[in-house]
Amino acid sequence: MKMLCTASIAALLVTFGAPASLQSASAADQKLSKADCQSLWGRADSSGSGSLSSAQAQPYVTNFAKVDANADGKLSGAEFLAGCQKGLVHDSAGSGASEGASGSGKKY
Repeated sequence: MKMLCTASIAALLVTFGAPASLQSASAADQKLSKADCQSLWGRADSSGSGSLSSAQAQPYVTNFAKVDANADGKLSGAEFLAGCQKGLVHDSAGSGASEGASGSGKKY
C-alpha cells in the first residue's frame, strides 16, 4: 500500500509540478561552477563598477537579501561569488525569465 501511495504522489508531482518548496531546493542543487560564477559576474558588472544594485542583480540573483551579506543594498563581487557558490545566482539565459511570453501578440 505504501508503494502505491508513493507512486501516486510521484505521478502527481510529475503531472502537475512540484510545490515551490521542492522546486527551490532543486534550484540550489544546480550550482554554477566557480568559473561560470566569475564569468557571470563579468557580464552582470559590465560597467566595471565593482558592485551591483538590486535592479542590476535581478536577472541573476534569486534572493538579493540573502546574497547581500552586509545588507548595504548592493552586491560586491565577493558577495555575488559567494551567493553563486550557494546556488543563489543563475545565468539569466537559463532562468526562464521570458517564459510565457511569445512576443507574437497571438492569444492561444
